[in-house]
Amino acid sequence: MCGFLVDVYCLGVKNLTGPEIMGAGSFPAYARTYYSAFDHPPLSIGVEQAQAIVHGAIAYAHDLGFAPASGFEEAAAHLGTPPDGLPEIRYGKDGKPFYVSGPRDNPRAIVQQLERTCGTDNFHYIAHL
Repeated sequence: MCGFLVDVYCLGVKNLTGPEIMGAGSFPAYARTYYSAFDHPPLSIGVEQAQAIVHGAIAYAHDLGFAPASGFEEAAAHLGTPPDGLPEIRYGKDGKPFYVSGPRDNPRAIVQQLERTCGTDNFHYIAHL
């Protein structure tokens, strides 16, 4: 089992868990814990859609100059790749990267990277610099 924290607006895969081996009956309890920080319960999606979201976010972030969280390569081997023909997923917000700083981010470095790759007025952010 692997879990991917995906930022579809800017940074791609920000964090991950696993791979972890667990019994089939352990997953519901794990999912409750994994999503406990959110106000709404998780939505069910197919593995192909999850693959498309994760891999698409990685590609989008890569184009902006950001690498996935450490350990991604090992976890990605368990994710697999999405099949062709899935609906296109749009990354960013309103056609531009949108960065919202997180507790473990270096906001100044991220904004500077966005300035290099996008230009000063071609992205939005919410961060304390």
